[in-house]
Amino acid sequence: MRISPRRFEDAQFDREFVISNNMKAARQARTGFFVGSIGYLVLGIIVYFIDRAFFDKISLFLFVVVLPTHLLAAIVIKYFEKVYLMQWILVFANIFSGCCIFVIGYFAPVDFAVKYGYGLVIAINLYGFSLLRMRFFFASIASTSILLLYFFFLWYFIKPDIRDLVIIIGITSFINTIGLISTWFFESFSRHEFMQAAIIQKQREELSKAHKKSEDLLLNMLPRKVAKRLLAGETAIADRYSQVSVLFADIEGFTSLSRKLDPELLVSILNNIFSKFDEAAQKNGLEKIKTIGDAYMAASGLPEENLDHASKCVAMGLDMLQILQMINSQHDHDLKLRLGIATGPVVAGVIGRNKFIFDLWGETVNLASRLESTGIADSIHIDTNTMQQISSLYSVEPRGDIEMKGIGKVKTFLVKS
Repeated sequence: MRISPRRFEDAQFDREFVISNNMKAARQARTGFFVGSIGYLVLGIIVYFIDRAFFDKISLFLFVVVLPTHLLAAIVIKYFEKVYLMQWILVFANIFSGCCIFVIGYFAPVDFAVKYGYGLVIAINLYGFSLLRMRFFFASIASTSILLLYFFFLWYFIKPDIRDLVIIIGITSFINTIGLISTWFFESFSRHEFMQAAIIQKQREELSKAHKKSEDLLLNMLPRKVAKRLLAGETAIADRYSQVSVLFADIEGFTSLSRKLDPELLVSILNNIFSKFDEAAQKNGLEKIKTIGDAYMAASGLPEENLDHASKCVAMGLDMLQILQMINSQHDHDLKLRLGIATGPVVAGVIGRNKFIFDLWGETVNLASRLESTGIADSIHIDTNTMQQISSLYSVEPRGDIEMKGIGKVKTFLVKS
């Protein structure tokens, strides 16, 4: 793993890091400018008590220029946090703060400037390293500029003893080097942290997409309410419904058609038919249960209970007849549809572990299946319970008692319109 303050190879990614770092730097610099203001205020108080004449010389500059500019910087820096070149603003601010020290040092007694001046310069550079959060390149420019200006100030204005000058240069340069090394490591780890955060964020997004894909797949396989229960952690889902209408449909002529067509074309035709059935189920508020070969099963009244489940099922059946008629006319087929609808209680639940299936059980399901198998092509075959619930909406005619396997004789009806 490479740890260094070098730019990222991806220019856009590097720009994102710069903006992110600048936003953090702006928040930290705001505190830094406030601390700097306090530092200059404390310096003024100390000078006031130890040398009143010195204080009189610098008080106007201190309270009219230095403190207001630092306080103003603390207030306005937040408006520059998204500026790409904000680090140059911090460089200027750090050099300006150093120059304020030089001005104060110019009016200070020589012994004060020699003994304490370099300590103030070190404080200014450490202030830049720690509180202004400058990156390595900019911290190098700011701190080196301040030191060079300070060495020129000493040599030109203060003219200290050569031994004192060498000691001051040695101490300030050594501490400045330590500060730059710490800044180098800080930016290196900041870049590494930013890169790791980006990797984690990308992994979270990919995980979220995978979770969404799995959730969508589950919602496509199961009713939304049931799928949500599975996602919430339920493992055994089984519910009893007192009134549900179940629809079975079977395509007559499809088996003979399958002997004539290529498998790809056959599947394409069936997929087209069932896709339109699915649209009709969604339109009428039915829950598709499953398909078996060329048979289609749906139900109304679950998992959300409703009072008009029977009429919705019949409406679905009529739509299915129209859909198949349209497909026959478009593709010159002679397919027919038998439909059976029964109304009554059912048990619904989810079975399976690897491939979940939402299914229905009970006498109502068996009756609907038998109504379909004993029905008439292109007709909707219904039981007495269904007839009683839809008779005010649809025209029906009695078909009589029909013998059904495993059930016996059942009075049935045909929906005419």
